[in-house]
Amino acid sequence: MVKQLLLGLALCGAMVLSATEGVSDMAVQLFGKEAATKRVDKGVVFIDGLYVKAPYSVTREGNVILINGQIASRFKVESAVAGAMATAREAAKNDPAMQGGEISEEAGATIGSDDTPTLESTSKGTKAPAGKKPSALEAKIAKQYANGTGLEAKIAAQKKAKELKEASAKGSFNESSSGTGETMALFEEADYTYTPPAKPEPPAVPYVRPAAKASFAETAAKNKARAEEVAAKAAAAASGAKEEEESEEIATEDFENLSEEEIAAITKKVADRRALLEKLLEADSLVLLSANTSAAKTQKKAVMLRFVASLEKLCSASSADALVKQWGKTLPAGYLRKIYDNRESNAPEMKTLILRVNREQKEAKERSSRRL
Repeated sequence: MVKQLLLGLALCGAMVLSATEGVSDMAVQLFGKEAATKRVDKGVVFIDGLYVKAPYSVTREGNVILINGQIASRFKVESAVAGAMATAREAAKNDPAMQGGEISEEAGATIGSDDTPTLESTSKGTKAPAGKKPSALEAKIAKQYANGTGLEAKIAAQKKAKELKEASAKGSFNESSSGTGETMALFEEADYTYTPPAKPEPPAVPYVRPAAKASFAETAAKNKARAEEVAAKAAAAASGAKEEEESEEIATEDFENLSEEEIAAITKKVADRRALLEKLLEADSLVLLSANTSAAKTQKKAVMLRFVASLEKLCSASSADALVKQWGKTLPAGYLRKIYDNRESNAPEMKTLILRVNREQKEAKERSSRRL
């Protein structure tokens, strides 16, 4: 029903809405269009390594974002059903049953594979080696000797107990160790009189770790800040990895089986990106975009000023190595090489921008010197 409704709307509105070249008419019918709220004369935009001259007008048509009428970003369109079917097709490639292969009845192995190894059967009643079997009496005696409970062991224990009894009855307290029997005092009476110290000892001070001196609130705040820092680093790493992954994947468009919820979600996602780009350009940021993907890399004004000021000198080198070496940790290396490859086309368009950047840097330096 939803599919029929969408097709009906597309056919009815085909004469009303028209798409820009490179934008699908179906995408415009499903996701609508959005005009720019303002023209922004700040910021720096590169699309696939090509510089786009200001002022900027950021619009949206369907799943595509345009800057000054040029496609700047494209979002992938695919229903959850289509994604599940693609996953099933990938899984079928590695499944011999789905590929028409024969399956054997032994442990589900494919015919022609190695046989399943089996263990040799052993009988439960394994006989002991042939020989003379000891009698019950001999086995009992051997067991007693082994445990120390035989006759000889009992006689030795009785003899030892008798000797200890005689020695304890005789007694040997306060006698000489020479065995003569003469008594002698082996010790004198000790003096147990308590003598207090001349100076009282200071009370014991227990050691308290510095971390334990902090209050519970301070410790909790410190732990929370540490956890947020770790989470921020992990999120930045994941965002960078996701951004790099998006930059390599071309956005595909499949409008079949889209639900109303998916259409609303894609519309909101693209509209939010359009508004964000407009806001970033108004803040005089650096924006790097790709026309075939939704990947975007942005930097604040301070980075933009330094990048534009150094770009002319770095692009005059014989290769892009100098540009990548200086800015490769801040901006994607692959995108920097695209900017270098388009240096001849960018140079005349960026003259006004370079003059503005040099002027703003000079004014900032003068303000700083006056404050000093």
